[in-house]
Formats: sequence, C-alpha cells, structure tokens
Amino acid sequence: MELKLLTEENKVKNINLDKFLDNLKSDSFYYFSNETSYKDLQDLLDILTEKGYSVYFREVKYTLENDGYVYELHII
Repeated sequence: MELKLLTEENKVKNINLDKFLDNLKSDSFYYFSNETSYKDLQDLLDILTEKGYSVYFREVKYTLENDGYVYELHII
C-alpha cells in the first residue's frame, strides 16, 4: 500500500505502509494528500486500531474548491 504524506513544505512524499508504521509516533499528526486512496486510509485506520492506537481521522477543507482538502490523522 502506497501512502502520500504531505511534508512541512507542502510537498507530496510517497511512503509505503511498512515504512510508515516503523516511523510511527504516538501523539502525532499526519497529513495525507487528497490523491491518497480513501480505501487505503481506511485500511490504515483498521491496522492502527488493531495495534491498540486511538486514532482521530478527518477531512480538512482549506478552499471552497472541490479538490481543496487534505486528510488529517491524529494518533493519540
């Protein structure tokens, strides 16, 4: 599974699931590009929940345009 993280410079960084899970930190926020498959993100949420993490996930709109959004993942 390929995830598309947004960096602090607002650039898209492709990362596979295993690498993401290896670098995972509790009490952190991650932002994903709207190009990331929603199904992949739902699968990621299921995996994180199974591992015992509490996860808050939402879509964040930053413009009125249809494609002006990102996905926010907060791991508690």
